[in-house]
Amino acid sequence: MGSGFGRKRLSENPESAVNLDVRLLDKVDLAFSTAADQAEEAIRSAPPGADIGVHFEAGLGAVLASAAAHPDATRLCLVEAPGLGAKAVERKEAGLQRFVDLLDRELAAEHGGSPPPLVAEMVVGGIYEVAQRATRAGEIAGLPALTGQLTELWLPALQRR
Repeated sequence: MGSGFGRKRLSENPESAVNLDVRLLDKVDLAFSTAADQAEEAIRSAPPGADIGVHFEAGLGAVLASAAAHPDATRLCLVEAPGLGAKAVERKEAGLQRFVDLLDRELAAEHGGSPPPLVAEMVVGGIYEVAQRATRAGEIAGLPALTGQLTELWLPALQRR
């Protein structure tokens, strides 16, 4: 008993496949945008004068909580999207770039106006890999519990002058 939603059926109606792709790509964009918005809000809510560690932990905690709260979107973004083709990979990369840009802004503020090269890209990429692995293992609900450990791991790179 299948759902009737297979590749063969989609290939019979290419318009349906195109519409499905567009809807999935829109969901990828929305999930990344929602998580980034929540990270920015968490950073803005940090105590005045808080350092990069406090901002990073607040933003990361918000992202991981968002991922856990939306497991289907998380699975789509972290596991399924890369297999949906070049457009999906571009959307995923654009979503991750938003986090890189956010972290670069925080690093620039911490380091006198200029972020250290590649730090934000390295941190975001590392967290993405950890989150992707946890998602593949079916451990999405446990992502928020990684906030402290990931903060502790990346804090030296963020504070490096």
